[in-house]
Amino acid sequence: MSESNGSQLPEWGPGKTARGRARLPSSRRRERPQFSCNLCRQRKLRCDRQQPCASCVQRGLSLSCSYAAQSAARPVGADQPVRTVQDRIQQLENLVVDLMQGTLTSHAAQPGQALPTSHLPSPLLTTNQSGTDRVPETDNSTSPGSEAGSLQLTSSGTNYVNSSHWAAVLNGIAELKDHFDSEGNSPASTDFHDISIPEQTGPQLLYGCSKFPTRQEIIESVPPRQAVDRLVSRYFSSFEMSTAVLHSAQFLEEYENFWKDQSATPVIWLGLLFTIMCLAAQFQISRLDPNSQTPATPSTEHDLENMVETFKEKIVQCLILGEYAKGGPHVLETLLLYIAVELFSRNDAEIGVWILLGTAVQLAMYMGYHRDPKHFREMSPFVGEMRKRVWATIVELDIGISAQMGLPRLIKQWQTDTVEPANLQDSDFNKTTKEMPAARPENDLTPMLYRLVKGRMMSTIGFIWDFAANTRSYTYADVMDMDTKLRGTYVSIPECLKWRSMAQCILDSPQIIMQKVYLEIMYQRARIVLHRRYLNCSPTKTPYGYSQQACLDAALKLLEYQHMLQEETRPFCQLYQERWRVTSLVNHDFLLATSVLCAYLQQVRGETATAGAEGGTSADTIRASLQRSYGIWLNSSSSSKEAQKAVSALSVILGSQDSMDTNTNSETDMSFDQLPTSPGTSVSFYPQSE
Repeated sequence: MSESNGSQLPEWGPGKTARGRARLPSSRRRERPQFSCNLCRQRKLRCDRQQPCASCVQRGLSLSCSYAAQSAARPVGADQPVRTVQDRIQQLENLVVDLMQGTLTSHAAQPGQALPTSHLPSPLLTTNQSGTDRVPETDNSTSPGSEAGSLQLTSSGTNYVNSSHWAAVLNGIAELKDHFDSEGNSPASTDFHDISIPEQTGPQLLYGCSKFPTRQEIIESVPPRQAVDRLVSRYFSSFEMSTAVLHSAQFLEEYENFWKDQSATPVIWLGLLFTIMCLAAQFQISRLDPNSQTPATPSTEHDLENMVETFKEKIVQCLILGEYAKGGPHVLETLLLYIAVELFSRNDAEIGVWILLGTAVQLAMYMGYHRDPKHFREMSPFVGEMRKRVWATIVELDIGISAQMGLPRLIKQWQTDTVEPANLQDSDFNKTTKEMPAARPENDLTPMLYRLVKGRMMSTIGFIWDFAANTRSYTYADVMDMDTKLRGTYVSIPECLKWRSMAQCILDSPQIIMQKVYLEIMYQRARIVLHRRYLNCSPTKTPYGYSQQACLDAALKLLEYQHMLQEETRPFCQLYQERWRVTSLVNHDFLLATSVLCAYLQQVRGETATAGAEGGTSADTIRASLQRSYGIWLNSSSSSKEAQKAVSALSVILGSQDSMDTNTNSETDMSFDQLPTSPGTSVSFYPQSE
């Protein structure tokens, strides 16, 4: 080609474009207008430019549909406020309230109305000069409307959890759903393919027995007395719930009568004996020396596991043969201990346990346990006191298991007037007692004191859980009143049960240490449930700064306890033989803390770039806590599907945060090179999706 034709290749070089023109400086460069929403632009999809667009609606990401802010050089549409994450969440809450009040029509008339823009600083930075929590003055402003929770519909069933459940929090993070969709999977479709966790059926009592032995055959299956004696001793020395369900002296009297005349023993009592032996065998597994076998115990852990399964089968056979649905002596005690057996047998939540608890609640009410013994003059003081203990245990299990399942509790406060039991040793009263003695002072650490303190904490938590499950809105003043009650309950914990630190507990028994830690875990979990819905609210609406601070502080504190328990329950450490106490109920609280911090970290991810050094430190604090928790969940993923779900969520959130920190202008990268690799990345966050 000749130069006269002007078709020679353009000159390339610094400051030149592809056509050889001088490149404009960035301050004068005209950027290509962005008409698509951010999500469609990332995926290179066609966008109809609506709010929300049809593509985001179809993918279930309506609230995450947003458009790039218009610059000052482009005044077109500049009067339209930017829809922040907080605004979209607030709009969802308002829509839920409107649906309940039947006023959705007014919103439909204004589909394009946007909420005011607000910036939510990190609550970790909003501390006062004194370093103490500042409780805001409350008003009668309306709290955010009740969140609807999450519902999963699959071919295997339907599963609902309320908005305060960890699974609902994770399912509400658009980034997680976006990631799993981009991988070609739905969050409910796959799991950790390289790790096989044996499927566990529900409690056998719900499905019946394959064989029904006679009463005599059940008696003959009881081990020799020497073996039973060891198991009974292990139960009463290890399980603080024993005093809340059984009076030790009364049981030992019945126990001796059994060995004297086995034919006269009720079959339900045999079921009670099998639950005691089953629990003791479960405890014994955790007490095996990691290097050598403990004397006078079965030779291997496998033998103990087989023993547990055999005892579980006998428990069910005794309950069915004894027609437990009719109630009667020893029925509730056997059912409650059987529920404990099922809880200790599982690393994850199981809906069957909650259904089993419902049966126990119905039987207890059928037998009048929900009414105080003072109404029944013919009832002896001994029987009345033991009924109080049993009812307090049922209420405690109701709140704990219902929270684990993300469902409303079964017992409402207005349905019962049974008062709490007294702080007494079993030796203080018996079945011949005519008048109950005065309760011991609360500086006397009896086996019942922990049950009493835990029961009071559970009573307050029950009201908070009712708040979380309430479909109606309430004022922020109501929330702060409940916060005051919760802190009052926490402050009233006796000194002998207050947690300080591991260094200050070196003289305490492992059992007492675990009790102290559990009271702390319960308190921090309650703070999250009470204040979580305000974590994403704009502080310009009402003074939510205190709630945001409380929620984050509680979540970080819970992950500290998770790390401490992980360290101290290792072989040869102080709590090794008590590791059986770290049940799925406790892990649920750690899952809640993990999910809340994941949601918050994803929410403020764009703020750290503009919030200054302090904002970056705040994000680093949360990220460091989550990374440490990630390692703990990864270690548990071989035996817990819920741990696998936590690993999947953390890998996405932490991976995308690391990518954003590397290059804030690049699109989100879901890899996480800094974290250990894990098999599988797609998962359902519901308690039961298998």
